[in-house]
Amino acid sequence: MDKFVHGIGMMYIGPDLLAVLKNRNYRLLWTTATINNAAEMSEVLVSSWLVLHLTGSPFQVAMVGVSRTVSMIGFSLFAGAIGDRFNRKNVLLFSHVISLVAALGVLLILVFGDISPWHLFLAAGIRGTGRAFDNTNRRALVFQIVGSKNIVQAISLEFVGMSIGRIIGPLLTGILLQIDESAIWATEILIVGYIVALLSLVLLKVDVYGQFRDRANVFSSISEGFKFAIKSPSISATLYTTVAMNVLFQYQIFIPVVAEEYLGIGAALMGLLASSDGMGKVTGAIIMGIFSGYIRRQGRIFWLGSMGVAVCLLGFALSPWFMTSFLLLFLMGAAHTGFATMQSSILLIASPAKLHGRMGGVQQIAVGAGQMGSIEIGAIATVLTVPIALVLNAIGGIAILLLIAMFMPALMKPIPYVTDDEDSSPIQHK
Repeated sequence: MDKFVHGIGMMYIGPDLLAVLKNRNYRLLWTTATINNAAEMSEVLVSSWLVLHLTGSPFQVAMVGVSRTVSMIGFSLFAGAIGDRFNRKNVLLFSHVISLVAALGVLLILVFGDISPWHLFLAAGIRGTGRAFDNTNRRALVFQIVGSKNIVQAISLEFVGMSIGRIIGPLLTGILLQIDESAIWATEILIVGYIVALLSLVLLKVDVYGQFRDRANVFSSISEGFKFAIKSPSISATLYTTVAMNVLFQYQIFIPVVAEEYLGIGAALMGLLASSDGMGKVTGAIIMGIFSGYIRRQGRIFWLGSMGVAVCLLGFALSPWFMTSFLLLFLMGAAHTGFATMQSSILLIASPAKLHGRMGGVQQIAVGAGQMGSIEIGAIATVLTVPIALVLNAIGGIAILLLIAMFMPALMKPIPYVTDDEDSSPIQHK
């Protein structure tokens, strides 16, 4: 029987969504992703805030994101191939342990040493390595737990949780930085978050290997996944859009700069501002979960969500007021839901399960390539200003999205489902 849950309005939960929520393994993985994302967003904000106060340079702040991205790009394809060969739970445990080690290292230096920007760049690089193994394998494991029928609902629910983490993490971090400018308290709390997420993952009672135990060497496996992604019209269009969008997403690193230098607000309001897009993502993900059973054109929602992000970023870059900036980031978060949930759904639906880890690796290459945009934003901001850099990126993103809609129409058509029973060559749209 269908049920209603009182919360934000009246949220309709159908039988498919209930089946996902009743799955113990999914709930544990959801908890892990939610808490880990809160800790990670806290760490990004702490690192950016510390570098800004140590150097006063937007370009140095950008290097926090660059350090994280370089290692993520370097390990993503390898991490995806490893996940397709071995127990994905163990791969995820490895990713969480190295992120915890990086955070502990920063805490020890804050307490006993003299923190320098290079310490934070190194920690960001280690965290990026962990992120490479997590991002490429977590949603592949979700797919194996819930199956293709419930994958959109599962990803929507996961996105709700991760968005809650994006609210709690920055909000709590901003308050703690307002109280303790040494960032020790904030770092201690995010370490607790990493530990709780790790324990939740340990409780996961699955021994799930990739459905296809590839015996070829790792480099051949990587090549197979990469070729499939490029030849698939829907996947390749998704990846090109992902690169463009992740250039835009680098605004998050510069929130401390915008908050202090352009909006004139303190650390607590900075944390509230940084959490606003998370609030929008929770709202958007709930709406997506409600209507997920009616979605037939995942690519169209993916594109519209991307365009919404670009337009809202343009408004945010031009806003001189805190409340307007807060509202625009909220709307940006809601639009981002369409991009993020459909991005992973398209890659999982349009590829056989035996390639899911490698599709995650290719996805992270696209994400990482876009995140290198933080260098470009930092360079422009050094010569001009951060708002001008964000305006130029938003306009560029809008132009690229229009070109993708014109020249890659496969993204706007229904995405065909691919199973392991079918040939692993991509389905061509007619």
